[in-house]
Amino acid sequence: MRARAIPALAVVLATASCGMNLQNAGVGTGISGPSKQITAVFSDAGRLPLGGVVRAGQAEVGRVTAIRTRDFRALVQMDVEADVDLPRGTTAQLQLASPLGEAFVMLDRPPGGPMLEDGAVIPIERTTRGPDIEDTLAAVGTVLNGSGLDQARTVVGELSTALRGREGEVRDLLHQLQEVLGSLQRHRDDIDHVLAALHSTSEELARNKPLLEATFTQVKPGVDVLLAERDRFGALLAGTASLSATADSLTRRTAGTLTGEVRQLRPVLDELRGFDGHLASTLDGLARFSQLFQRATPGDYVLFNGTLDVPGTLGEVVAPGRSGP
Repeated sequence: MRARAIPALAVVLATASCGMNLQNAGVGTGISGPSKQITAVFSDAGRLPLGGVVRAGQAEVGRVTAIRTRDFRALVQMDVEADVDLPRGTTAQLQLASPLGEAFVMLDRPPGGPMLEDGAVIPIERTTRGPDIEDTLAAVGTVLNGSGLDQARTVVGELSTALRGREGEVRDLLHQLQEVLGSLQRHRDDIDHVLAALHSTSEELARNKPLLEATFTQVKPGVDVLLAERDRFGALLAGTASLSATADSLTRRTAGTLTGEVRQLRPVLDELRGFDGHLASTLDGLARFSQLFQRATPGDYVLFNGTLDVPGTLGEVVAPGRSGP
C-alpha cells in the first residue's frame, strides 16, 4: 500500500509545480494573415508592451513583436498587415490610449510616394514620443509650485503699477497705434512695392559686385591724391574767403559812386532807346546808298568832292527833328 502511495504523491507534486498562471502564460504578439516586418527607432519606448497595438488612423494594422536596444536607443519591431500601404515618409509616434493605459504605436502616412518594403526601418528622425501622464503631471506641478504663477502675478502687478493713473494716455496710445497699423495695412501694396524694388536693387548690386569692387579700387588713387592736396584746398578756400571779404568791402565803399554813375548814364540810355525806332530806316538807307554807289562807280576808284556837315549830322542822329543853330 505504501509502495503505491509514493508514485501517486510524486505525480501530484509534479502537476502542482507545473501549474498555469497569467505570469507564465504566453501572450500573442503576431497577427493572422500575411504581414511585413517594419522596425521603428525610438529614443525611449517606455510603457510600450510586447504585443502592443500598431495603429494607422483609427484602424489597428499590426502588433509589436519585439523590442531591442542598440546604442542607447529602442528598436521596436512590428508586424504590419501586408495590404497596408506605408509610404517611405511614414512617421511613428508612441501614444497613450488613456492617461493610465498602455502605449501604442501610431503610424502617420504621407499621401503617396514609394512604399516601405518588408524589413524597412523608420529612422529616429521620423519617430516621436507623445506626452504621457508623467509629463503632464510634471508640467502641472511646475506651474502649481509657483514658478509660473508667481511670475505671472509679478508681471500683472508691475503692469498695474506702471499704468496706474495713465489709463487715458495708454488708451490714446493704443488708439494711435491702431491708426498706424491701419495706415500700414492700407499702404501694404506700396510697402510691398518698395520692398520688391529694394530686393531688385540688392540683386542688381550683387550681380555687379565685381564691377563695383573694380570701380572703388580705381577710385582709391584719386581719393589719395585729393587727400594729399587737402592742405592746398584749405588754403584755396581761405583765399576765397579773403577775396569775398575784400569784394564786399570794395562794393560797400564804391556803392555811392557806382550809383551816381548809373544815374548819369540813364539819359544816354534813354536817348539811345529813342534812336532805336530810326535805326532800321537808317540801316536800310545805308544799304541803298551802298548799292547805288557801286552802280555809279564801276571802276576800281572814284573821285568824290563834297562837304559833310558833321555837327548837323550828329545832331540829327542824337536828337532827330531838332534843327541846328
